[in-house]
Amino acid sequence: MKKKFGFISVFVLFVFLFLAACSSKTTTENNTEKENDNTSPTETSKEETPKEGGNVTVAFNSEPGNLNPVIWATTSDTNVTHMVFDSLVIPDKELKMVGRLAESWEVSEDGKTYTFHLKQNVKWHDGKPFTAKDVEFTFTSLADSTYDAGAYWRVDPIVGAVEYKEGKADKIKGIEVVDDHTIKFTTKEPFAPFISGLYIGVLPAHILQDTPPGEWEKHASNRSPIGTGPFKFVKWESGQYIELEANKEYFDGAPNLDKVIVRFGDANTMLASVLSQDVDITSVPVAETPSVSTLDYASLVNQDALSVYYVGFNSKNDHFNDPKVRKALAHAVNKEAIVASILGEYGEVADDVFPSAHWSHSPNLKIYDYDTSKSDALLQEAGYQKNSNGIYAKDGKELSFLMEVPTGTKEREKSGVLLKQMWEAIGVKMEIRSLDFPTLVTKLLPKTDDGKQREVTKEDYDAYILGFGIEADPDEYRSYFGSAYMPPNGYNFVGYSDPKVDELLEAQTKEIDLEKRQQLIWQVGEKLAEDEIWIPLYEQVSPFVVNNRVIGFEPDFRGATFNAKDWSVK
Repeated sequence: MKKKFGFISVFVLFVFLFLAACSSKTTTENNTEKENDNTSPTETSKEETPKEGGNVTVAFNSEPGNLNPVIWATTSDTNVTHMVFDSLVIPDKELKMVGRLAESWEVSEDGKTYTFHLKQNVKWHDGKPFTAKDVEFTFTSLADSTYDAGAYWRVDPIVGAVEYKEGKADKIKGIEVVDDHTIKFTTKEPFAPFISGLYIGVLPAHILQDTPPGEWEKHASNRSPIGTGPFKFVKWESGQYIELEANKEYFDGAPNLDKVIVRFGDANTMLASVLSQDVDITSVPVAETPSVSTLDYASLVNQDALSVYYVGFNSKNDHFNDPKVRKALAHAVNKEAIVASILGEYGEVADDVFPSAHWSHSPNLKIYDYDTSKSDALLQEAGYQKNSNGIYAKDGKELSFLMEVPTGTKEREKSGVLLKQMWEAIGVKMEIRSLDFPTLVTKLLPKTDDGKQREVTKEDYDAYILGFGIEADPDEYRSYFGSAYMPPNGYNFVGYSDPKVDELLEAQTKEIDLEKRQQLIWQVGEKLAEDEIWIPLYEQVSPFVVNNRVIGFEPDFRGATFNAKDWSVK
């Protein structure tokens, strides 16, 4: 089963982090010391001497949608953008925020003003100097009236952001450039997850400043980005690969490799490319791990992510706007059987939308045990009766829906098939539509004919399977469940709205006391479990196969390519 972090140790560390971040005159330095207590098959040993230069080819199941990190960023995108762009801060392996573009920062005594001191030897890939003006530009853009790509919540707590977004001010008062390498952010009130919200790629003002953020999706830089990261963009062959080369002038030291090639395609095709040694690294379907483990030139490496795979429902659907229907479906899911038959030792049952290994996971959740008699009772309470075909129906309309299942992850695809069998066994009709991930995104985040983001309607989709997890802070869930964050304002594409959850999500952002904040987030999880707008299915350890010539491949919750700068080859 999935290895868990020790809950007490993670919570104590998190308490320490916030006490440090919110104390007056606190200075946080970038910790560059590497951890070495988790031995990986790809780590350097005396017999594995890394050479200077060389190339690595890594393959993923989905092609990126774009390479601008502030436009509806998905895992497919960040697999590349993590190597091209830097952010002010990043989470380390223990969830502590440390500096990347920021050398250090201080927080005022009242917990409202954050002064960041930036590293001074940073250049954009085109040679232009990186300054505080780029930071100001990036975060001001997120509050632009034309911006509708999902990250406004990161700047909403800043003084003047609302006024700027509404066109009542020509700048954000709470973002102040002190000098080329110093910038201040002032929030309206103490905001617990503020620093974590700064974990997003900083954009080059000189490239994008003449284009309104609402038009960035069409900008040429989305397919030929200029960043400050350890690798420079070279080219993108659609449907095939993206080529990156080492940024030899990277401020944190040049990468070991000369190039990284990111390929994308069907999981079986990419795995076959590893077997032919045309690809060095790719994910492995769990069912294939026994055979892959026998390879003498490659090893299995697990990615332990803070994420949950789940079924999401469109609450505007005539069936799913009733919580009793969602709960009935939850009771009809045999999660243990799904994990046992598909994931085995690589998975465990999930009952919470928050990852079980994270401090945000509540021990007091409502659990939907596998009990089809409860499903029947709930559906009858909701006004459904079985028709002559044995299908539940209400007002003459059968309980029938379409499940969108993105291709690329075999375990997710197999889960869809098992869910169909389980739900049809109780008298619910479900069809599966397989589609690539970018196409699913167009359904969850729909656009008008002129390319503008719009709200989700009941016609856009019925249900889907995806995974979601914590990158830096559980406040990320606010954009998925807060009433104010339905598209085009955020990621609440299920259309969930509950005044109590809204109140709790806002309250936890203002609570500096860690134990009290944890209690508030636990209440969020408990209310979401009560309403079951998502059905959590399982948590999964994702196996990768890596050619033994590659040294330093260590995927974790931050992503498979997060530490690509440290990769090397023998």
